[in-house]
Amino acid sequence: MAGNNNAMNIKEKYSALIVDDSAIIRSVGQQMLEKHGFKTITAENGKEAVDFFVAGNSCDIIVMDMEMPIMDGIQATKELRAMGVKSLIFGATASNSKADIEAFIEAGLDEFIEKPLCDGKLNHMLKRLFC
Repeated sequence: MAGNNNAMNIKEKYSALIVDDSAIIRSVGQQMLEKHGFKTITAENGKEAVDFFVAGNSCDIIVMDMEMPIMDGIQATKELRAMGVKSLIFGATASNSKADIEAFIEAGLDEFIEKPLCDGKLNHMLKRLFC
């Protein structure tokens, strides 16, 4: 039990930005990460994510959807990396277009995950953050 409490205390120090145009997906991602002790912030599109960092904010991980209006995840990831953002960026999409996924990865993702986000994929993300 003590090990679980220590892990939870470590996780409480971390924050996540969930970027998706679907309110349902943002809500589910938020609930999953908050269950693990994360402070979560949400954005509806890539421009809001970029603006979050331009305003001087930061977070530890970003879960970035690929296909969004206003600014997609590929462009947002490129801009964040160009700004020097060091957060782990996990790109997510339900698309099966290999060319689009490759472009997303090349934009500066730390890792690509296929939607939907589930506990197994979340645990993989957390291992990347804590290792």
